[in-house]
Amino acid sequence: MTELKGANVVAKGAGELLWFNGSLATIKVSSDDTKDAFDLVEIFARAGNVTPLHKDPSCETFHVLEGELLFHSEGRERRAVVGDTVVVPRGTPHAFLVTSPTARFLVLNVPGAHDRFFRAAGMPAPAAELPPPGPPNIAILKATAPQFGIEIIGPPPFAAAGTAAPGPKG
Repeated sequence: MTELKGANVVAKGAGELLWFNGSLATIKVSSDDTKDAFDLVEIFARAGNVTPLHKDPSCETFHVLEGELLFHSEGRERRAVVGDTVVVPRGTPHAFLVTSPTARFLVLNVPGAHDRFFRAAGMPAPAAELPPPGPPNIAILKATAPQFGIEIIGPPPFAAAGTAAPGPKG
């Protein structure tokens, strides 16, 4: 999609494919498409996929399509299962961990630009499949995040952290 005029349809399976932090990220609607109003990214990840504790300059909304996620925010952990929606207000420290064998979820960022971080810290995916398993590459996230107003506060706050599969770059 390059310009929103009237109604637009992004077909199932369509979108820009990236390997990002051990997941397959499919940019369904880019911030360029919406003049930075929002971006919408579908994430597919395996068990153990985790983010460091961080805060974003956008409001992040997650909607679980398949699987289960564990969210950490404000010193508490909350589970999100199929059909659940989790809203993380801008500037709120948070992290999440995939606790099911795989999970698929949508991430809506308002305002947009998070998709640009995914591109900068990730790499084009050669196919609509997960990257090879491997240890988390938090260093890439730390190095790239400040360019997009994202602050990495600390390591993943989960006991099971460190089992994510970031693939070759991110």
